[in-house]
Amino acid sequence: MEAAAARIIEPLVAGGWARVVVVIAAYAVTLLFSGKVVSFFVLPRAMAPPPAPDPGGPRFNVCTVIGKCENIITVSFVLAGEATGLALVFTGKSLVRAEEIKKNPGFFLGGTLGNLVWAMVVAALARLLIFGI
Repeated sequence: MEAAAARIIEPLVAGGWARVVVVIAAYAVTLLFSGKVVSFFVLPRAMAPPPAPDPGGPRFNVCTVIGKCENIITVSFVLAGEATGLALVFTGKSLVRAEEIKKNPGFFLGGTLGNLVWAMVVAALARLLIFGI
């Protein structure tokens, strides 16, 4: 029996370039909106204004850079069909940021889970478009 005959939903995107566009869109949507998704679900509704940036500090917000790297790795694992690799992302972050997680577990774990779920949903939709079920 052919694998394609057993599909419940056929791929909606068949062309090579169309698939490339779907993959690029998955990365773009994940990266562009992950911060807003995490902020909506994790940050308090009434926030104090952010502190002024330290001129001698890092150029970028380290939390944002880590979150965007999580997004890229998560989308890559899901698109490759290697969902078990997501455990590495979660475990790695838990080990590296253990001290910060102890101080504010809801913020860091909630942010990580929100970020991972957002990237997984977007990547799963892209995978559905490309490969079907």
